[in-house]
Amino acid sequence: MEAVKKEVITAIEKELDERLEISTQTFNDALEARNNDTKSSAGDKYETSRAMMQQEMDNADAIIHQVKMYKNELRRLPIEEKSDRVISGSFVETDKGFYFIGLSVGKIEVQNQIVYAISTASPLGKLLLHKEVGDEVVLNNRVQSIKRII
Repeated sequence: MEAVKKEVITAIEKELDERLEISTQTFNDALEARNNDTKSSAGDKYETSRAMMQQEMDNADAIIHQVKMYKNELRRLPIEEKSDRVISGSFVETDKGFYFIGLSVGKIEVQNQIVYAISTASPLGKLLLHKEVGDEVVLNNRVQSIKRII
C-alpha cells in the first residue's frame, strides 16, 4: 500500500477518534446536567430541561454508534488489495480531486491536500466504482478523469 493511502487511512482513523471523543464527552456532559438538574417549583421548566438533555444524549449516542460502525467498516475494507479498477478501499486521484472510496467521512487533509472520503453509495462513489485509469465520470455537468488508483 502506497504511503499516501496509509496517510489517508490514518487521517480517517484520527477523524473518527475525534468524533467519538467529542460525542462521548457531549453525552457525558448532558447526562451529568440531566442528573444534576434539581426539580424546582416551575415543574414545566424542569421537565423541558430534562427532555432537552435527553435529546442531546440521544443525538450524541447516535453519533457514537455511527462512528463505531464506521471504525468497524474501515477495518473490513480491502485496503491492501491492489486493483486496476476502483473498488471499496481505493484511493482515487482525478484531475479534479482526491477521493477515498468506502466510508462517508467527508473532507480530510492529507499532505496539504483535501481528500474526500466517500461511500460507494454516494452519487460520485457509484460513478467511480469499477472505473479504470483514463475513464471519465460526469456528475452535475462536471467531468472528472481518473489519473491514478491506489
